[in-house]
Amino acid sequence: MKIALYIEDGIEQIVLTPETDTEKGIVGKLHDAGRDITIKRGSFYECRGGFVRQSVNDDSTMIVLRAKTEEAS
Repeated sequence: MKIALYIEDGIEQIVLTPETDTEKGIVGKLHDAGRDITIKRGSFYECRGGFVRQSVNDDSTMIVLRAKTEEAS
């Protein structure tokens, strides 16, 4: 995935350019009207056990995609 920050004439953009089929699938879900998109702050780190855990510091910004429920539609 290529990620670029583009700032010009007062417009600020985050540009996502997927390179693999998996990345294309995830980015494609951003355009899916059947999903809710939220922006969250947090962080993740690798544990000795070989898995990733969520941390309490706010170093990362996450775009969270969830399938819409009938109530939210």
